[in-house]
Amino acid sequence: MNITRTARMNNQEIRKWLTTSRLALTASIREKYSGQIRQHFMTWFRQFTLEHPQSSCRIAGFWPIKEEPDLIPLLTELDRQGHELSLPCITKQDSPLEFYRWTATTPLQPGQFNIPEPQLSEKSLPADIILVPTLGFTRHGHRIGYGKGYYDRTLADLHEKGHVFIKIGVAWDEGEITVPYTPEPHDIPLDYILTPSGLHAPLK
Repeated sequence: MNITRTARMNNQEIRKWLTTSRLALTASIREKYSGQIRQHFMTWFRQFTLEHPQSSCRIAGFWPIKEEPDLIPLLTELDRQGHELSLPCITKQDSPLEFYRWTATTPLQPGQFNIPEPQLSEKSLPADIILVPTLGFTRHGHRIGYGKGYYDRTLADLHEKGHVFIKIGVAWDEGEITVPYTPEPHDIPLDYILTPSGLHAPLK
């Protein structure tokens, strides 16, 4: 169920609406949709690697929480193919995330907010592709998360340091925001939005 109410909603109300829509998805539907998301990414990634030939690619993923799309089978396959995978870690509150190496055999431990993080792992180099957990999105590539600002700070920090990377928001189609929404001044638009219906380039 996309947000289509006509009344102006603040960001807190939008998050509440998005969360309700996400919770309405059954486990079997989420599993089906997650498979579609993984398939769409691999279709795009195969073309990406043809256009950017290199021995391996650095990809930052995330461990699913709060009924998020499950990318673990995708990350496992990318690891098998020899690409460098990483997962985000919260090392300091109100600071950018740090990414640590992950493989299919890396042990995990609960981090901040009880999110699994790589244990006894080395810090990863900046990723070529960052898969960003996305609660809601607009067709112009603006993203709304859980309100803690970790990814906003992280993406801004990487840009300020001159890193070049592709930002792909991962969401359910039900997360599309169609009511008036004004992004925060610090928000950085996504390069693509990955949903069960496909990989979408934002409208210009």
